[in-house]
Parts: sequence; C-alpha cells; structure tokens
Amino acid sequence: MTPGRTGIKINIGLQCLAVAVIYILVNYLGLVHYERRDYSRSQKFTLAEQTKVILKEFKKPLTIIIVSSPSFLSPVSQILGDVRNLMTEVLFHKRQGLVVEYVDPTRNPTRVQALQTKYNLTNIDNIAILDYDGRQRLVNLAEMGDFDMSPIAQGEAPILQGFRGEQILTSGLMALLKPGSQNIYFLQGHGEPSPDINGDLSTWVDAINRQNAVCIPLSLSSTDKIPEDAAAVVIVAAKSDLDEREAAILAAWLRVRGKMLVLLDPDAPTPHLHGLLASNGILPQDDRVLRLVKLPFAMGILRDVTGEVLKNAEITRRLQGVNILFPGATQSLSFDKDLAQKEKIKIRPLTQAAEEFWGETKYAPNQAEGVHYDDGIDNGQPVIIAALADRDGVEDDRLNVQTSRLIVVGSSQFAYNTSISRPGLDLLIGSIHYLVDQGNLSGITAKNTTRFALQLTDIQLSQLALVVMVGIPAVAAFLGLIVGWRRRA
Repeated sequence: MTPGRTGIKINIGLQCLAVAVIYILVNYLGLVHYERRDYSRSQKFTLAEQTKVILKEFKKPLTIIIVSSPSFLSPVSQILGDVRNLMTEVLFHKRQGLVVEYVDPTRNPTRVQALQTKYNLTNIDNIAILDYDGRQRLVNLAEMGDFDMSPIAQGEAPILQGFRGEQILTSGLMALLKPGSQNIYFLQGHGEPSPDINGDLSTWVDAINRQNAVCIPLSLSSTDKIPEDAAAVVIVAAKSDLDEREAAILAAWLRVRGKMLVLLDPDAPTPHLHGLLASNGILPQDDRVLRLVKLPFAMGILRDVTGEVLKNAEITRRLQGVNILFPGATQSLSFDKDLAQKEKIKIRPLTQAAEEFWGETKYAPNQAEGVHYDDGIDNGQPVIIAALADRDGVEDDRLNVQTSRLIVVGSSQFAYNTSISRPGLDLLIGSIHYLVDQGNLSGITAKNTTRFALQLTDIQLSQLALVVMVGIPAVAAFLGLIVGWRRRA
C-alpha cells in the first residue's frame, strides 16, 4: 500500500525540518565549543598568557586607534599586516568593550584632524592611540619592528628581522591600566652587574621596563635607608659580602613590608647576605646541584641544572609544567620551619631540580674519588632551587595585602644575556610582579616574532628550479599519457 500525497508531503517536510535542526545545532555547537590552533613556526597568532590577563583587567570600554598608511614609504609599512593580525587576536580575546579603528591619513584627513584636536597632537602618523577611562597612551608603531637599517646606506629599504608588536602593545596597555611606574632598585657595590640597558642584564632590564617599571641602581654606602619610592630591591650575583650596616638596613626594611629578590652567586662567600636570608626562614645550602651523565667511556658531571616549576604561588601557577635551565653553579635551599612558624612566615618552594639531581656537599673540583650521592651527607630530593617567603601574609595570593616578601634563587647565571631563556625570563618577570603586588599579571610574557629566512646555495636554487620547471610538468604530462592510454584501451 503506497502512501498518499499528503503522507509524502509530511515525510518530506519532516526530513527538511530534521535537516534544518541538524544544521542549526551543528553551527551552534561550532560557535560555542571550538578549538583554535596556531601552526605557524613562531606561534605569531597566539597571544601570551600575560596579554590575555591584562585584557581582562579592562572593565570599561577600551579604544585602540591605528593611524598609518600602507602607501607611505616607511619601514612601518612592512609590519602593518602583522599589526592587523595582532589586533585580530586581541579582538578575539577581548570581544566586549574593545573598539579597534584603522585610520589612513592619506584617505581620511578629516578623521586625522579630528584626532589631532581631540588628543592635542601635532604628529599623528604611524602611531597607535590607546584610550581608556579618560586616559590616553601613544605607542610608536616603528618600535614594533626590529629593523636592520644598514641597507639604507646603499639606497635600499630596511630589512625587517622581527616583530615585537605584542610586547610593545602589552607595555602600553599596562601603563594605561595603572598610570605611574614602579621603581625597582638594583643593589650595587658588591660586584653586582649594573641594571644598565646595555649591560649584562639588558634583556631582563628591558623586559622590566616594558612592564611599566624603572630599574635604578642603588648603593647603600652613602645612605642609611632604602628609598621611600622603592617598590622592590633586587640583588644579583653579589661577588663580595654585605657589611653589617648594609645587612641591618635591608633586614629592617624587610621587616616593615619590604620586597626583595635575591639571585645568589654560589661561588661567592657572602655570610652576611646568607644571614639576612636565614632571618627570613630561607637557608642557602653549602652544596652544588649536579647529576651524573653516562658518556661513551666514562661518567660525566652535569652542572647545568634543569629546574621544574612548581605551582605553589601566583608567580609560578601559570608556568606549571615549564622547565627552566639554570646554567653554571647552582646551590640548593632549605627552610627554617621553626623560625617560620614562630614569626608567621609562609615559605613556599617555586622551582626544584629534576629527579636525578642532588646537592653535592663535596663539590670541590678534581675530587680524587669523584662525586656520588652520599645519603645523610649530600642533600637529596626534593632539591629546591627557588623559594618564596611571605611575612604576615595571607593564604590567597590574589589578595594584594601589603606584606614583607622575599624571593631567593640559588643561581644567577640564568639571568645574564648569555644564558637567559624565555622560561627563565618569565620567572624573573613574574617575581617582580609578585613583589610589587601585581601577581595576577604573572605568567608567560609576550615574545618576539622573528623572521625566518631560507638560505639556499646556488646549487640548491638550480635544483629547485629544475624540479619546478621540468620535474613537476613532466610528472603531470606522464600522468596525462597514462590516463589517455587507458581511455583508448
């Protein structure tokens, strides 16, 4: 029995309705539940964790105005595509309360004149205007590109070597969000490297400057107190010890809500500095962290330590699972738990050495019997490399309570330009943020996007040309002959 026309119509209608429902559900699920992946070599389309956190901090409308013309003969024209891609990612992660506007001065002079009047500007070309809650910040687009200017001498255009737009934009957003920079004082006078922008710590110092902070050298030889405007004090690789007066000044400052970061030089005898740290519950161990590695004909000693980041504090929570290489000499840290309990000091480890490392107490070079782990003599796992001590703190790091804070790392070489890595820099920047009560901004910082140039020799170019101009057409012609022969057969 065949269904009637009405039944057929009903079946077709139900099928069409089912298809429509499935189509709507698939699109809805694709809109709500999706995954984005960046397969680019330098991850240029992925925002850093810190940038995402900062974007969430803007609770009121934020406006970004890009003023530049692609027709202008300037180095900035080479990075405008990267700038647009960056703004696309920013818009994706900040969908509400953000307006991005592009203004071409050659096509829209009226809008340029209005912006000049509104923001009281004279030169308004190749800049980004950040406007938030009645405050403005100007960002020079030329700073977003790392250019090689040497070709200009031969009348050629500059060569773009890298794009650091996210770093520049993040720095501008931080300055816009929290006006006024933090003063970070670097102790001097004991063989410490200078915080000069061209010094041995310039990579770290430049990163601090981009976090809306200023690095200032500090000598205690002519003063009896830490400057009132000091947000934190940093001691990096002191080669000689503090004197008793300097140690007393720093100890008194730490007890009244001071903030300090200490990167130790394990090879430097600094008992007064160690005593200062011990009075806050962190004890530097007289050892060297190392492990044995099997070589083809013998056992070797590996002194470059792989540190595993722990999620015990706001500094490292967003770096969980990241490994940091600590090159050179590294000493372990232990804790005075009785003192910590007595004086209400909360001590937490931040990084520890990988499983096969230990703290060797007989670390003098050329040991006749070699090195091996002695239980009860050497310091076994867990081997703590970096630790945090909060005096009179609270359990939740997200509460910005003014407390005394001390961060100690049993190594310093990883902060130098010659050895600094991206995870190490993230740990250092996160430590600074935590000390100045901006722990929520800790995390993986923005990176440079470098240009990859494929270097081919003349022979390789000839081979590539042969494949493209002869090989590929020959393969296509051969396949065509096979298809034609099979059709005739």
